[in-house]
Amino acid sequence: MLLFLFLILSIISFANTSDQANFDQSHETISVVVGKRALLPCYVSIQDTKNNNGNSPFKVIWMKLNNSSILTMEDRAINGDPRISLLHAYADEWNLQIDDIDEDDAGIYRCVINTGMYKTITLDVKVPPKIIDELTTEPYPSPIRSGSNFTIKCYAHGKPMPKIRILSYDQTDNAKIISDRNEVTLYNVSRQTRRRYECIASNGYPPDVARSFQLTIQYAPEITLVFLSRTDEELTSKVLFVDSNQNEIHLKCRVLMSPLDKVFWMKDEVKLINNHHIHQYVSTYMENYIMAELVVKDFSIEDQGEYTCTGSNTLGTHSKSIQLFATVTTLTTTTTAPTIPFSTTIQLRTSRLAIPRRKRPKHTRTTTISHREYYRSTEVLREMTISSSSSSSSQALHIKYQMMTLYVLLSVAAYF
Repeated sequence: MLLFLFLILSIISFANTSDQANFDQSHETISVVVGKRALLPCYVSIQDTKNNNGNSPFKVIWMKLNNSSILTMEDRAINGDPRISLLHAYADEWNLQIDDIDEDDAGIYRCVINTGMYKTITLDVKVPPKIIDELTTEPYPSPIRSGSNFTIKCYAHGKPMPKIRILSYDQTDNAKIISDRNEVTLYNVSRQTRRRYECIASNGYPPDVARSFQLTIQYAPEITLVFLSRTDEELTSKVLFVDSNQNEIHLKCRVLMSPLDKVFWMKDEVKLINNHHIHQYVSTYMENYIMAELVVKDFSIEDQGEYTCTGSNTLGTHSKSIQLFATVTTLTTTTTAPTIPFSTTIQLRTSRLAIPRRKRPKHTRTTTISHREYYRSTEVLREMTISSSSSSSSQALHIKYQMMTLYVLLSVAAYF
């Protein structure tokens, strides 16, 4: 109805004037980001701006063609939208201002003069990207079983349509682009699969938006046995020899599994229980790592056997065993005897060996030497010594005396 009245007034006004009006340009496109302020310019060049009554012979209105609504008439807004106003600081300036632009404001606008001339302005509203929650994977999806496939989805809307990039991050936060599409599938997921992913949507109108995904992967236990030493090396052999002189031994069982569940030690297929001789310590690190340490004090032959560490959860059970044997270390000292030079006098010493002496059989005969016989042998030796010393020329007799003396001493030593 208002548009119809405006056309009638235009005919009447146009009949009373011969002045001509021109626009700076006939068509223009304005781009504005949603939420910002839009200024739609309209400059009218009029040769004779006033008629004989002192009033401008031209009437200007703003209208939106999408819904055929009149927004302003002359210098005031008439549609009731407080965001819309007319800027008419100068006679030839009829600018339309729209605050807090939204997507519905996009469309075709016209600045119309009652002469029938108009200027067309296309308002293009740009919309920064926004993630569509209903179509995008949750930031913390449900746990994923090892060996299965998982699809990451990322959808966003905006104007223009956003571009999608999906990235994966390693443990040191190094990023890698794995897809430029809305969906990417991870095949045969395992413990080694990366856990952190991110979707970035951008269309050239900031801010860009991102959505992070943290995956939880479930897998059966994986076990590593370690014998506590200076290097804490992994046990690759199934047999280990342990020095029984050690005060205690330490076996470590490293278990990786998700979700965390049971870890325990067994000896010869019997579950171990803590006591004064055996202790078990279980520590949890992060969300998928358990360290079960077994301490055996005063390891001896009785502690020999097969020791097994077992881990289990809802996805399976895994065990690893080591056979321990006790060894005895003996300290052996070797002494080198010096060479005894040949001399006329020989000294002999005897000592007891650390070897048990055999008992004599009951039928062994015992030889008894009387005091008289022993005294007589001693006198004979003394006389031989005197005679040999008085005859320095008899070298042979002297050697014979030494040999007899050695024989007697050895006989006495053997008897005792």
